[in-house]
Amino acid sequence: MNIKDITPDFLCENGINPEGMRFGPNFYPYNPKLKQFSRDLRNHGQLSEALLWKCLKGRKTGYLFLRQRPILNYIADFFCYELKLVIEIDGASHFSAEAQKRDAERDRQMQAIGLRIVRVWDSDVRKDPEGVVQGIMEQLPPKGGKEVFI
Repeated sequence: MNIKDITPDFLCENGINPEGMRFGPNFYPYNPKLKQFSRDLRNHGQLSEALLWKCLKGRKTGYLFLRQRPILNYIADFFCYELKLVIEIDGASHFSAEAQKRDAERDRQMQAIGLRIVRVWDSDVRKDPEGVVQGIMEQLPPKGGKEVFI
């Protein structure tokens, strides 16, 4: 199997060289140039990310979540391979029409490679991070389930 055989068409159509992308353990392509930036974000993240991470890390939900994970040409705030789930925290910068357009394209590209995206508001995470996680987890199958409906 060739990398181009499993690369979504939009990567080639948008001028992204699939040969320059790396694939993770579950074959999710990522731009290796984002790796150091994602490390920096993990070390200097926002308060809401730190609060949500406190609730997700260490398999507290029963699933392994990763923080600031490069996927395609983006960095997902939180990612779970097992659930194929991306959690994004949206703050005030996501209110503009241009930001919403970028978010929609990002979501479209991630969905094209089989990922599900859940967006939560920064203000909700700051007020009740445990409640946000509970709301997300209530929509997931029990551990060992086959389908994820979000």
